[in-house]
Amino acid sequence: MNYKNFQYPLETEYLSLAEKLKNEMLINHLNDSTIADNNTDLNDLIVMAKSSFIPNLFDMAIRLEKVDAAVCSFKLGMYGLCADCEEEIEYSDLEQDPAQPRCKACREHSRYHHD
Repeated sequence: MNYKNFQYPLETEYLSLAEKLKNEMLINHLNDSTIADNNTDLNDLIVMAKSSFIPNLFDMAIRLEKVDAAVCSFKLGMYGLCADCEEEIEYSDLEQDPAQPRCKACREHSRYHHD
């Protein structure tokens, strides 16, 4: 199946979310000196955002992790495969959310464990 039409939007969303997360963290005065340093690892920022207990930052960090995983799966040649069972994710599900990591069966089976 051809998933290339999902790659650019995911990469664009990743860059946009990363910048937005940094800006929101600065606005909320979370570790200003750490965030201002452009060498700060994005994973560290995600951890800080998730532990901030600020709902908007938490949600943004969760989405960024999901989008990052999808972008990485393109690089590995694994995009479109379920993170749990490695079966193909339904194309219609990817159209709704290109960062969807699981097939419908695995989402239904483990809905209380992942989201």
